[in-house]
Amino acid sequence: MEILSFVGPAGRPVDAHGSVGVTALALFRGEAVAVTVLRVAAGGEVGRHCAPVDQLLMVTEGRGVVQSGDGDWESVSAGQMVMWRAGEEHTTSAVDDLTAVVVEIAATPPRGG
Repeated sequence: MEILSFVGPAGRPVDAHGSVGVTALALFRGEAVAVTVLRVAAGGEVGRHCAPVDQLLMVTEGRGVVQSGDGDWESVSAGQMVMWRAGEEHTTSAVDDLTAVVVEIAATPPRGG
């Protein structure tokens, strides 16, 4: 067993797609799945981009807003999740400091049993 922590400022700065105030800490990278802790400082933003694979954003702390395509901005906060499908254009902005666990899934597992 190994106990890991994702508390604190660890992670690499992310500026891709014009992102501002974003850091990412990779927890796991596999052939079909990647898990990353994403932090977005209050007022920061993950720049608009197309999801290369299915992406699940699980907000663990803070508040923000998300947008898909040209749709309306939707509020998200700790305890909520957002799923973007591969090819879906999207962006995330933080109202308060926001921490999320992002799971990227190259192949969606079958539903049910």
